[in-house]
Amino acid sequence: KRRKRSMLESIKEIIREGNEARRLEAEREARNAKTSKYVGVHGTSRKNKKGQVDMERKKQIEYMEVKTQMEYMKLHPLPLRMPKYAEVTTNKAGLTFCDDTWDGTILDAFSKITVNKSLLGHVTVTKQHAESSGIRRVIDAGSPKSNGKGYIDTEKPRVIIASINRDLGQHGVVKGDVVSHFNGEPFMGTASELTELIDKRYEGEVLIFAFNADGAVAEALKRRSTLTRTRRENSSYRRPSRRPIWARKIHNLRPDISRRIKLSSHRM
Repeated sequence: KRRKRSMLESIKEIIREGNEARRLEAEREARNAKTSKYVGVHGTSRKNKKGQVDMERKKQIEYMEVKTQMEYMKLHPLPLRMPKYAEVTTNKAGLTFCDDTWDGTILDAFSKITVNKSLLGHVTVTKQHAESSGIRRVIDAGSPKSNGKGYIDTEKPRVIIASINRDLGQHGVVKGDVVSHFNGEPFMGTASELTELIDKRYEGEVLIFAFNADGAVAEALKRRSTLTRTRRENSSYRRPSRRPIWARKIHNLRPDISRRIKLSSHRM
């Protein structure tokens, strides 16, 4: 029971981090649109009052900060399928699943999974892989050379959402989300087995789902964390000068300081 609780807490922690990152990204985009509009309209007008000048400078600084943050997100993208957690009461209406296969790559975390169902009930699953330099950086993080799609495992079966009901929709669950955990335990079965488990539950009983907390997403978040940690370490590191102090140019010294150390202030 303690292990089950710790597993749920770890999943919730990943989901909280993902939601916080998504929220910050949305706020940056909103601020970026608002600030760029402000700069475009008022940037060329003259400000006579000090308060107005300070306000414009503040807006421009915020604009540059947002631009920097957006460039950062472009270099360190989040997976398209972020982990989700949902506690819902048993309601079988409208909820269906279908079998799928994970190809064993990290790139799968950056893939959009689309599920279409025909009038005859035939289900078609399509996957569209996203490609960018930032995604390539995340996949190759920690690898001595380019790792292609980032193979970390062999092909494995999995279950995805084919259609959702209102309860799961309110938790942000969409078609194509991967069912990774059911009632606190990793789910390794098939779509029919999951449907059977739900059918055995009493009406109104609480069901606990975790979506997209699978190997591809977990490894993508781990490698992205490695990139961001390396970036912070590098940004705080200053490379020392290769030349000794006596070999550096001193033409920018004030004359009085130059006289004290008995050196000329002209360029060496």
